[in-house]
Amino acid sequence: MTENPTDRYKACEACELLKALEVEGREGRDQSMEVDARVRYRRHMREAHRREIPLPL
Repeated sequence: MTENPTDRYKACEACELLKALEVEGREGRDQSMEVDARVRYRRHMREAHRREIPLPL
């Protein structure tokens, strides 16, 4: 079974915070906050966890 590259690391507080900000932006219809959180999450995954998150199609 392959691991999903979008899975968050269970013990990573930064991952959890960034995903929570994304959800907050989506629920509040704040697209700027949502996109910013996504970009920061992708950057964090690349730098901290050495994982590349594919862009959505």
